[in-house]
Amino acid sequence: MTLARRRRYDAGVIIVSALSHAQDLVARLRPARSLSLMAPWQRVVFNEDWLPEQRLILAFNDVVETGSVHVAPDAAIVRRIIDFARGCDSGQDVLVHCWMGVSRSPAAAYVIACARAPGEERAIAEELRRCSPVATPNRLMVAIADDLLKRNGRMVEAIERIGRGAEYDGEATPFCLPLDWRDGPAHQI
Repeated sequence: MTLARRRRYDAGVIIVSALSHAQDLVARLRPARSLSLMAPWQRVVFNEDWLPEQRLILAFNDVVETGSVHVAPDAAIVRRIIDFARGCDSGQDVLVHCWMGVSRSPAAAYVIACARAPGEERAIAEELRRCSPVATPNRLMVAIADDLLKRNGRMVEAIERIGRGAEYDGEATPFCLPLDWRDGPAHQI
């Protein structure tokens, strides 16, 4: 859903954004919690003073294979994202951002929504694609979460089904996903 449509219901949302939009979104929407996904070099220079008090900052690169010179997402990182998801209150908004808002933050938003809604993996992936035609969730993050959440490939399959996002040269437009899916996304939008 677009940010303009976000206020149509009372349940909390996951606000997904590039870093360049994040500070403005925090000032306007006042999310209760935030998850920042930064490359290790960005973490060193990142000023977090504007983020909500309840925040988690993780440093890893946007890579989908291990064994390179880059820091790949691993089970410890994804477990922290899942724990973050479990600590979110239903009625509060959560900001998830990365550098461009295309891969790591959509993947984390997908993991958060799936952790809170077993069995809704496909619906959540389809809603993610409707909200962001350019999102290409990091496949490694999704695969690790699928394993940790014991979803037997449903998360991976759902992301493969929506496919790679449209080619885009720049940052993704911020979007929202419902934080809770108990009644399905159609009820909340």
